[in-house]
Amino acid sequence: MRDAKAQDYWSTAYKRQYTDSLLEINFNGLNNLPTFSFPQGILAICGLNGAGKSTIVSAIKAVVGLPLSDQDRHRIHSQTINCRATLSGCDVMCSNRDGERLIEIGWDEDKIVFIDSTDSVNAQRFIVSQANLDELLEQYEEYELPESSIEEINYLVGKRYTTCSIRELEDVGGSGSTIPYFSVEVDGEEYDTKGMGYGEHFLFYLFWRINSVDKDTLIILEEPETFISISSQIHFANYLAKQMAKKGTKVILTTHSPYILASIKNDNVRIVSRMGSAVSIVPPDENLTAENLLGLESNSIGTFFVEDKVASDLLSTVLEDRNPQLLRTFAIDPVGGEAEITKRLTFPFSERIKYQFVGIYDGDMRTVLDPSLLNWKYCFLPGEKAIEEVLREYMHQTPNISKLCSYLGKDEGKTIAVLAKIDGLDCHDWFNEFRKLLMLDGKTLIEAFYQTMMKDSDEVNSFLIELNEALQ
Repeated sequence: MRDAKAQDYWSTAYKRQYTDSLLEINFNGLNNLPTFSFPQGILAICGLNGAGKSTIVSAIKAVVGLPLSDQDRHRIHSQTINCRATLSGCDVMCSNRDGERLIEIGWDEDKIVFIDSTDSVNAQRFIVSQANLDELLEQYEEYELPESSIEEINYLVGKRYTTCSIRELEDVGGSGSTIPYFSVEVDGEEYDTKGMGYGEHFLFYLFWRINSVDKDTLIILEEPETFISISSQIHFANYLAKQMAKKGTKVILTTHSPYILASIKNDNVRIVSRMGSAVSIVPPDENLTAENLLGLESNSIGTFFVEDKVASDLLSTVLEDRNPQLLRTFAIDPVGGEAEITKRLTFPFSERIKYQFVGIYDGDMRTVLDPSLLNWKYCFLPGEKAIEEVLREYMHQTPNISKLCSYLGKDEGKTIAVLAKIDGLDCHDWFNEFRKLLMLDGKTLIEAFYQTMMKDSDEVNSFLIELNEALQ
């Protein structure tokens, strides 16, 4: 899967409308966990050990109606947990009490899957422990994976398998569970489940479980990074995005991995923090990142130079929505004008500099910039004019005023009066006066413009293509 295609899957996944979703969970004091809401599509829960991540998963399993382990029951005790969800387009209330679990009030139990790394370990240990494995295997049909599935496994594992086959050992020993047996060939060597390391087997196991689910299934994962390399963690996150985009799969996962978190928007992440009896569950932001909270240094690989704070706010808003990984690995530096960007991009280029400098000018520089002066890559923000001028032109369309006011909760009549008063100002002064008269900070106003008018525009899509080309 190419990086550009992965970003397309993430973009589609975030835009998709999901059916039968969890909306909010109330722990009623369990472990002092506060009520929190579920974002659409994917929820990544992170936090330090002991914060309560596993208790949250146990509570979710309990309210949807999944079988509980002894550990789950120990964490929950006799506590009642309430949850709000959508079922067939209607809001419903459920709990972990008998008769009130989601699968007991109509949610399809075949569309809820829980996966833990111990499932893979136990399955592999069972295969290895069989003294008469060949006799056992003869009872089950072997099926070859198609080329498209092999390509996905190659992407996940980082090998070039030429063939892959699976036998599904059903109800072994009357357990009621199904255990997969994998056979592969790579570089002329044939081996099976017994010859796989924990990481390789876990990736096959994840693929087997996730690839087989129906559309609109909810998948709950505990720490999928267990046993697998950094590259595979990144690729597994992108594989999840593909399943979300194509099949409407919903995902709830706990993780400590910054590489899995890298592609997930802040709105879809919850940081669980505990200090004594005080507990918070909040999304990260630019001041409280999941990586820093987990004690990880951010691996900055470059800097985007932009003209001013407005450009910085717009760039960070676009990247947070469409490519959060770039936002986490590139610093954004508002340098004070287009001349200052150009000055920085004249620094001599060298292949030995393992760091990228990219200039991102406002659109009004498209026809006047002299590329021969620059030694580093560059591109332009959406539109053909200065960002503030682009935003002011949006406000000359009455429907856009209504959209903005609705999003911000502002009175439309008063906003029109404000716009009439400041319309003749220089575009930069216009933006500053507009935000002050609306009593907003600049980032909030930029986010409102983006969400109501720019989000899916051709200009933003073109900008992202230009930026990707500049980073090649």
